[in-house]
Amino acid sequence: MISESIRNLQIISSPGVGGREIDVPVLARKLIAQGHPTWVMCRPNTLVDRLSAEWDLPCEPTGMHWYFDPKDVLGLARFLKANKIQIIHSHWSRDLSNLILAAGLAGRIPVVLTKHVYSTEIKRDIFHDWVYRHTDRVIAISDLVADNIAATVCVARERVVTIYNGIELANQWNPELTQQVDLRPEFGVPPGKPVLGYVGRLNRGKGPHMILAAFARVAAAFPEWHLVLVGKAVGESETKYAKKLKTEVFTQGLESRVHFPGYRTDMPAVMHTFDLLANASEFESLGMVMVEAMAMERPVIGPNTGGVPEIIEPGVCGELFNYTDPQDLSDKLKKLMGDTALRTAMGKKGREIVLRKFNLDLMAEQVVTVFRDVLQKQKR
Repeated sequence: MISESIRNLQIISSPGVGGREIDVPVLARKLIAQGHPTWVMCRPNTLVDRLSAEWDLPCEPTGMHWYFDPKDVLGLARFLKANKIQIIHSHWSRDLSNLILAAGLAGRIPVVLTKHVYSTEIKRDIFHDWVYRHTDRVIAISDLVADNIAATVCVARERVVTIYNGIELANQWNPELTQQVDLRPEFGVPPGKPVLGYVGRLNRGKGPHMILAAFARVAAAFPEWHLVLVGKAVGESETKYAKKLKTEVFTQGLESRVHFPGYRTDMPAVMHTFDLLANASEFESLGMVMVEAMAMERPVIGPNTGGVPEIIEPGVCGELFNYTDPQDLSDKLKKLMGDTALRTAMGKKGREIVLRKFNLDLMAEQVVTVFRDVLQKQKR
């Protein structure tokens, strides 16, 4: 009989700073709160390491950086044995080969992978066949990613389960906690003026230029509205792109109505200050920024690409636009910018959807269900 609590390791060696990396300590903290002894393992001085320290999570370093790191495999095997880990939960497929070897040395501990991104490569070679044959279960963050996994690697579709990423709805993404907050003065927006918002990297693939162009097309019809583009450019190419965006603002004569406040960490307050969120990413495996806006009772407009249609219910919590039709984005903006009652109703429905589908408590419970199922099958 499997014990009520499950001793698990959440591991990722990625040095990245995106949603995949943030999800690891977020899930670990929730699993601990639900009574499951949980450890995080990551490379030192990464975002995962910093968040784990900030949240006082048990965190161990790893030097893994390639597909076979013998020293780290041996160290991980010792750690697994010493802490009686029952299951390894990886968040980066690149780590799997090392984890499988360490799990075998420690007594065949099951390995579960969460796949956070859509793959454009087919990996049906001997190495990847071996890796996925020894991965006990694969979790996908969207149905889109789940289908992609089955199409690109040798893993049966029935061994892949979709579990949507969840956010903390009581103590973080809760509109009741931000009722008195208004960031308009910090953004340079006059008091009481409605705000169309964007959140993300200032990156062409994320599409802020499309949102700016759509806003410019409707700006004369909605003179009270302001556009706030929250985010920063990273690297030389994004810096050049951001400069072009700002030049375009002046070309359109919108310098008093378009604002670039930079990177922000107070995202619930940012979303609360918006009246409407627009996203125009070329492709998202899911698109959590839209989930976050919906959690704060804000309607959303997003593209009909990637995993976004799994978030937005058109006409209920927002609208989908045809990514290949810029005018459609403008039309959807006009519809929502011109109807306060509709925005309010959509915002309420959006939070209901998030409570039902993107709740961190639910996500953690579903992950634990996968753990239990894998452990039960191992005992047969």
